[in-house]
Amino acid sequence: MCTVTSDSIDITPRRPLPLAGYENRHGVSEAVNDPLELNAVLLRTHQGDIAILTADLLFVTAELKRRILDSLRDELRLDADTLLFAASHTHYAPSVDPGKPRLGAADQEYTAFVAQQATTLLRRLAASPVRRCRMQYIRGLADHAINRRRRTWWGRMVRGPNPEGPRDETVHVIRLVGDAGELVAMLWSYGCHPVGFPHPARVSADYPGVVRRELRRAFGPELPILFLQGFAGDVRPRPAGRPHTIRRRCAEAIAGPLFNPLDEAEYLAWAESLASRVVQLAHSAPVLERPLAPQCRRARIPVSTLLDGSQDRRDLSFQRVSLGPDLHIAAISAEPVAGQIGELRAIAPGILVPVGYIDSVFGYLPTVAMLGDRGYEDQNFMPAFGLEGTFRPNIDQVVEETWRTLFAGSAEGPVALPTTDGHP
Repeated sequence: MCTVTSDSIDITPRRPLPLAGYENRHGVSEAVNDPLELNAVLLRTHQGDIAILTADLLFVTAELKRRILDSLRDELRLDADTLLFAASHTHYAPSVDPGKPRLGAADQEYTAFVAQQATTLLRRLAASPVRRCRMQYIRGLADHAINRRRRTWWGRMVRGPNPEGPRDETVHVIRLVGDAGELVAMLWSYGCHPVGFPHPARVSADYPGVVRRELRRAFGPELPILFLQGFAGDVRPRPAGRPHTIRRRCAEAIAGPLFNPLDEAEYLAWAESLASRVVQLAHSAPVLERPLAPQCRRARIPVSTLLDGSQDRRDLSFQRVSLGPDLHIAAISAEPVAGQIGELRAIAPGILVPVGYIDSVFGYLPTVAMLGDRGYEDQNFMPAFGLEGTFRPNIDQVVEETWRTLFAGSAEGPVALPTTDGHP
């Protein structure tokens, strides 16, 4: 039998701090646009505890995860394998990752505050009355994102809208429902970089915060809403409108379409449209309903396995949280590109929810087909992430073999689901 508790807690900074996500942003935050949160569910079984903890941050880290687990050693049966700790990847929150100073300086006091709030949240769950729950799974398409890698007419790879490039428009919604029909928590996932918010000096959860607000408006103001960022490494919001400056128009006349910052109205129209779609799906009848039967597995490989000429001592973490034999969250400590989803779906039995941005993200995880493009996600990101070397030509094979190890022994065979909005 599995029982569930869930809750959320605020992690909005109490003073101006540097925000994380961009190399060319300096200074500290000027205002708070909307709150930052931690949301969590604790699944309690006879075999042990499993927790999913999501954060409105650019990245979390393995060190922060260790601090949280050390504080709860005597209260919960959790370890690094059974705590899934994931960031939304908003580019408008303070950093808690000191290993990437070029993307935003980490403030030690704020990092300690996040650790304390996470500990408080999970400790609160450990002491809360438990409820038996079942899971209800829903999915549909959003059509709100676009691939951001485009080749110019002279062969250079730039960050521009590419309608033909890989992306995954699937929205996953998981409702945790108690015996009396009450909604205990909701998890949802979508793969899209949170980079559309138009005020670079304001604190914001970006679109995951907008969706959370609308879900709570529809289902209850205190409902824990856990957002799991998908494989969004090369995917961002669809562009809206024309360039706002003559200089930008001239650049597009030469290089072709580029991304232009969204203004307030464009951003709200995009984010609220996505929120409306997620709320619509969350109200829909489930395509899969099961008792909760959670299991966890985790694997790690050295980052140097992927990079030639690297002395990096970090690990790449792979984590599987199965809510049942036919519904799996597959998470990785990287910024995986959308093209990484195909092989993973072929490996995982049943329904797959692909998730990035857990533990300590080492950098982007491209596919082997992208190597040599000299674009941001396959090479040019490395200085900002403190990396050196080049990706080995067998990265797809190494990643695939690790996923296969992680899913070995899972229930075999696909789950037949009805078609939803054209998605098989």
